[in-house]
Amino acid sequence: MPRYSIRKNRFTKGAVNGFTIGEKGELTLSPEEMYHILLLKGIDSTVAAGKWGRISFHVTEGEDMVYSLYVLAIDNPERAADIDACVSDPDIPAADRLLRLRKEGAKRFVKTPDCLLYDLNGRFLFIAFEVTGQDSLTLSDIVVDSVGDNFMATFPEVYRERNSFFHRYMSIFSSIYNDFQREIDSMYQILDLETCSEEQLIVYGEWLGITLREGLLPVHITRQLVREAYELNRMKGTRAAIERVLTIILGEKPVIIEHNQVKSMLKEEDKDYLQQFEIRSPYDVTILIRRHLTEALRHQIVFVLEQFKPVRIRFSLSQMDERPMADSNSYLGVNTVLPGAGEAGRLNENASLDGAVVLQ
Repeated sequence: MPRYSIRKNRFTKGAVNGFTIGEKGELTLSPEEMYHILLLKGIDSTVAAGKWGRISFHVTEGEDMVYSLYVLAIDNPERAADIDACVSDPDIPAADRLLRLRKEGAKRFVKTPDCLLYDLNGRFLFIAFEVTGQDSLTLSDIVVDSVGDNFMATFPEVYRERNSFFHRYMSIFSSIYNDFQREIDSMYQILDLETCSEEQLIVYGEWLGITLREGLLPVHITRQLVREAYELNRMKGTRAAIERVLTIILGEKPVIIEHNQVKSMLKEEDKDYLQQFEIRSPYDVTILIRRHLTEALRHQIVFVLEQFKPVRIRFSLSQMDERPMADSNSYLGVNTVLPGAGEAGRLNENASLDGAVVLQ
C-alpha cells in the first residue's frame, strides 16, 4: 500500500508559520506567534483521478487548543502548480494562503487525528493545519495512505464498494491495525538510549541499578548516566565513581578533598586548619564546585551521589567563588595580590574590613 510520510524536508518546502521544527521532524507551537498555520505543497500520486485513503498523525495538545486539518485533492496539473506557488510564496500572508485552499473546496476535519479521505479523488493532495489557542501543542508522525484500508482486499469483489458503510466500518479495524504497526515500526526508537523518552530512560536506569526521577536532571544528563550505568556500577563505592558522576552532572571534573589523607600529611601544629571543614570523622570529604551552587543543583548532586559513594563517607559541597573575598580577620601586607581581582585596589590606613568584604 503506497504510504507517504510527512517529515522535516516537506515542511521546509511548504510554509510553516507559528511552529518550530524539531530535529525529528515534529512541529511545536510557538506561543509568541499570533497565527499557527502549516501549509504543505501537493503530494503527487502520479495517477490521474487518484484515490486517497486516510491521513493520520500524532498530536499532543493542551486543554484549550483547537486544531483543524484541511485536505484538498486536485487532478489538473496546471491548477495544482498554481496552488503550489501560492502555498510557498512568502510574500502572501499565511492566513490568505490558507483561505485560498478553503476557496478551492478543501475538506475540513476538526480535532481528528485519523481522517478518512475516501470521497477525495485527484492526482495531487494538498494538506494544511490551522491551530488556535495559546496552550502547548506538538504535531508529529503525519502519514498519508493512498488506499487507507488493510482488509478490504481480502473480501470478495461484491463487498469492496468504496466509501460504503462496510468500507468505513472495516476502516475502524484498519485504524487499530495501523496504530499497532506504527508502534512496532518505532520499537527500535523505544529501545535506543539515544532516542527513547525520559520516562523510558528512568525505567532503563532502574534495570541497571540507578534510581532516577523524571524532571530531576536535564534529559541529556539522565541519558549520559544511563549510558554509562554499567561502568559506574563497577566503580561504585570508589573515588573514581564520585568523580565521574560529578563530571557528568557538572560538565567538568570536580575538586575532591579527602580530609583523612590531608590530615596525615600535615604537621601536628597545622592540623587545626582542618577545623574549618567541620571534620567529625576520618571519613569526611569536601567537594569543591566551580560554579554557582543553587539549591536545585545541590539536590541533584546529593541524590545521585548517595547511590555511588562509599558506605561510611560523609560529603559536603562547597562553592568555589571566582571573586576574591576578605573577612575581618584578613591581613593585607605590603604588595598583597588578590588573584582574579581585576583592577588593582588600595586600602589606606584608616580602612576597616567589617563582616565580609567583596573586592570587585
